Amino acid sequence: MGGTSLSRNIKGEDMKSWSYGINNYYKTANISLETAPWHIFAIERIAEFICDIIPPIPLPNIKFRLKDEKSIWHNGSEWTTINEWYGDLCQLFHGVIHIPISDFCWDRIEIKRIEMDYDELKKMFYAENKEFFDDCEADKI
Repeated sequence: MGGTSLSRNIKGEDMKSWSYGINNYYKTANISLETAPWHIFAIERIAEFICDIIPPIPLPNIKFRLKDEKSIWHNGSEWTTINEWYGDLCQLFHGVIHIPISDFCWDRIEIKRIEMDYDELKKMFYAENKEFFDDCEADKI
């Protein structure tokens, strides 16, 4: 994503967040407008922040039995350890708490997207985000 901006209606109505994105390989671009109550954006950002600060503390190697066939098939066995299945504390939080919160929030965010010419979008935003565009075109991102 390129840039983002948040704004809130003075009357306390829905909050709006706009952003732009590019694909420098296919030379495609879009501008997105996301609209939702302010608390939905706040909940999602707080969950993301917590996920980012949780340290990757390894989970214990306590064995447990998988119950559903799909999990057993993916694991190759019905037995695994908490560490093998979930990884570390950060990954456990991300998978069990952050993703469901994000899904809840994104189900309540209305997204409108405008596809546009890559070069046109670059003209509009290059001056304010030169490093982003240069890194993308140099395949650093």
